[in-house]
Amino acid sequence: MKYLIGAAIMLSALVMASCEEDNIRNKDTLKRLYKTYKNGTISECTYEGQLVYSAGYNAYDAGGSIYNERGSVIGSCNFGWGSVDSICSELQHCKVIYRVANNIWGQPAVNKYGF
Repeated sequence: MKYLIGAAIMLSALVMASCEEDNIRNKDTLKRLYKTYKNGTISECTYEGQLVYSAGYNAYDAGGSIYNERGSVIGSCNFGWGSVDSICSELQHCKVIYRVANNIWGQPAVNKYGF
């Protein structure tokens, strides 16, 4: 009997984990961003009430870009050497969803969606 209970708990955990992955908002966009920025950082932010993504490379003066939910670039934030669009200072409620380990920022690795 206790083996059945243990098996049921494990099965429930697996089902919940797979459902969580299926419920990722903009999963295809996030996969593309991860492919580009797997050696960097990606944050979910809001801009004018809409979900956007801020992403940058793990390199000094690399700058970053802002993407809409479809994965199109809507802003450039190259503070070190290039252009800085106004959107860069207007992002709100940013939360890191991915950050590479051993990064230049000295921050812990993050992989909220398991990419």
